[in-house]
Amino acid sequence: MKQYDVIIIGLGSAGLMIADRLNNNGLNVLVLERNKRAGIKLLLTGNGRCNVMSNDNAEDFINAVHNGRFLRSSYHKYNIKKFFDKHNLPLKLENRRMYPASEKAIDVVNCFKIDHIKVNYKEKVEDLIFNNEKLIGVKTQTNSYYGKNIVVCTGGKSYPKSGSDGTLHKILKKYGIKQTKIYPSEVALIFDDFIELSGVALQNVRMFHKKNERIGDLLFTHKGLSGPLAISMGEFVARFPEDKFYLDFYPELNEEQLFNKLWSDNKFLSKKLTKSFYNFMLRYFPENISKKELRKFISKIKRYELIGVKTMPLEYAFTTAGGVDLKEVNPKSCSHKRIDNLYFAGEILDLHGEIGGYNLMVAWLTGMTVADSIKEKFNK
Repeated sequence: MKQYDVIIIGLGSAGLMIADRLNNNGLNVLVLERNKRAGIKLLLTGNGRCNVMSNDNAEDFINAVHNGRFLRSSYHKYNIKKFFDKHNLPLKLENRRMYPASEKAIDVVNCFKIDHIKVNYKEKVEDLIFNNEKLIGVKTQTNSYYGKNIVVCTGGKSYPKSGSDGTLHKILKKYGIKQTKIYPSEVALIFDDFIELSGVALQNVRMFHKKNERIGDLLFTHKGLSGPLAISMGEFVARFPEDKFYLDFYPELNEEQLFNKLWSDNKFLSKKLTKSFYNFMLRYFPENISKKELRKFISKIKRYELIGVKTMPLEYAFTTAGGVDLKEVNPKSCSHKRIDNLYFAGEILDLHGEIGGYNLMVAWLTGMTVADSIKEKFNK
């Protein structure tokens, strides 16, 4: 019975990082990837441009990632930019976001060096193998493989066409590995009020509820709301369904300032808002202007309540929020505290970030942590 030193389940962002760092270390490594190629979801990021990372400092990064404190030591230990420099992938900076200079996600996938790694494509892991409560291998649809260390980096439950359909979540649950609530992140919203404006985009809109707020571009769709603003707020709509959410279509002025502008010039907003949206909102403008009626109109501009708003289903989200409970994971190795030869990296963990390269940074940092922890184990 052949025994591998390491079996990596999944060759997405985190899997590629782990395979690269174990590539030429004298270890016998097997990767099992259910798709016919590596990095399927990675190729889709940033509309194919691949926002590799953020240029934030440590505190900004930690604040932008849910449970970001788990990654504090990894952030300080590893330099992602230097990693890609050494892999001959020049990066360029755009508004704190870093992209490959070529603007091609395929160049990111191809920069990883995994030529000494055995990769089996089109093999889907269907179970783990235990012997006397010791993890010893994995079972696919065709074979059983045995390894000293098993790494799970199969992504979340969203975007199943990329291969992350939640199969490993079910398997892990079967063996008592705790997971937090799963919900969509980076997801568009369902909301009926603006459907007739489908295709219209607005800039500099604020969306908020009592706990969080964001300002960004908003796109009306045939199902509701999309664009960077709606997508960045999607996880909060999912997490806090009982909250009231609002849109502020003119955050440059507060309500009193806007009242004064409109009271002196009732066409003030016609010069500030997109024409089609302005015409749409005129239905709320009072025929007989009084201060009371004008303030009601201003509340529609500044605090448009999104009654009944909800997210698109999880499978339409680009990122999964929730995952393996970090209370069960050692942050120095990303190994399970009870099953110490079981490791996790990437979106399978209860870690996710905002739009801007943060989720890939989670994959890179946890992947580096796992790989280096395994190397240390064999070097003892």
